[in-house]
Amino acid sequence: MRESSTSCTASCSRRRAFTLVELLVTLSIITILISLLVPGLFAVRSRSRAYACQVNLRSVSFDFNVFADSSLHGNRGDDTSSPTFRLETFQESQYRIDEFWRWAGTTFNGSVRDLGVMACSEVAGDVLIRSQTPCRGGAVQPARNISYAFNLRLDYPEVFRNKMWSTPPIRLSDRLLQTAQQDQIPLLWDIDGAVAEARDVTPHYSTAPSEPGRPYSDGRTWFPGRRHAGRMQIAALDGSVGETDAPLGPDSRWLWTFQPQ
Repeated sequence: MRESSTSCTASCSRRRAFTLVELLVTLSIITILISLLVPGLFAVRSRSRAYACQVNLRSVSFDFNVFADSSLHGNRGDDTSSPTFRLETFQESQYRIDEFWRWAGTTFNGSVRDLGVMACSEVAGDVLIRSQTPCRGGAVQPARNISYAFNLRLDYPEVFRNKMWSTPPIRLSDRLLQTAQQDQIPLLWDIDGAVAEARDVTPHYSTAPSEPGRPYSDGRTWFPGRRHAGRMQIAALDGSVGETDAPLGPDSRWLWTFQPQ
């Protein structure tokens, strides 16, 4: 009776064990399932980050509308007492630098995330922020960790005077917000800060190349960032946000060469 019980136990144990073939088939199925699920998870993560970036761009554009409105704006820094303002002043208010300084001490070392709405979720790294320094003077470094650039033509437009081209600074007013097709006029967009750094140009301003012979015709100030699945995101003056993989393509709706008169 005891021998029969022992024989049954050994036999049952052998029947319950996995064979090598069964184990390999199971691992193959798991591998296939993972290969099917992982791209989907990465796609969801990518879209989530892209949405977070769109929220940032909309927020900056909304702040610009308030900043520009003569009846709504609050602290305009050095431009508070004037009916007009510089785009650079607004930019400094977004970074909280220069006359808008809100960081401890005279320099601040931190993460890109500390820049708030001025940081794209796809950009990582550290930043150094200096007080009493404008963006053009290197207030926020390094250039490769800058997420967005503002429309250079809204700060330094191309002007033809006395038979020559120049780029004098311009002051803006709420009249700009009444411009037709303001949903097509770019305010800021994703940029590739590493390209700006390699070209030794400020990453805080950008503009598309202009016609030959004009100041921006060499394209040095054009360094779009296509970090959202190959697409860049753009915020217009009216607060709308769009994305494209061909910003200068024939089907582009953006008025890259627009500049205030």
